[in-house]
Amino acid sequence: MAAPASKLLRNFCITLVLSLILLVVLVLVLAFTVFKPQRPIIVVDSVSLLDLNVALTDGVDLNLSINVDLTVENPNKVAFEYSKSTAVVIYRGEKVGEAPIPGGRLPGKGTEKMNLTLTIMGERMLGRSEVFSDVVSGQLSISTLARLAGKVKVMGVVKIHVVASTSCDLIIDVKNGSFGDQLCQFRTRV
Repeated sequence: MAAPASKLLRNFCITLVLSLILLVVLVLVLAFTVFKPQRPIIVVDSVSLLDLNVALTDGVDLNLSINVDLTVENPNKVAFEYSKSTAVVIYRGEKVGEAPIPGGRLPGKGTEKMNLTLTIMGERMLGRSEVFSDVVSGQLSISTLARLAGKVKVMGVVKIHVVASTSCDLIIDVKNGSFGDQLCQFRTRV
């Protein structure tokens, strides 16, 4: 009579192991299909000049503040958690201004609006010899870059690191105190 009990125990163990394997396969299939992480998207809604003061005296006196309105979209079914970051203003390859972006959590399928004020640090920009000729020509070319790095947790277990960024190449019409050409694009990376 001992043989049927051990046979029953063996069949139970085989069934349990096969069930666990099937469950793991099912979770993996769901993780890489239905819950596959997608890249968050940062869209620049608008860019405007808050303050532009230019004076040509012995050199160039320049004060510049830019307002950038962003929308961050999370296409995932799960939350996107991002760490604090910084948006920057770049003039001829050198960082000349910045604004903090606080860390946060964007729920699944959520959208968040952000408003950033980027202030140019005049002393950094004025150290460049090209700034005088750019201001005299009436066009000042700058770029903005906002980057969010974070993670998406699939099934609450698997963490996938994601980076989303957006950049704008801007030409400021110094005489009119407005923007000329604007080219904004977003980039994402998983």
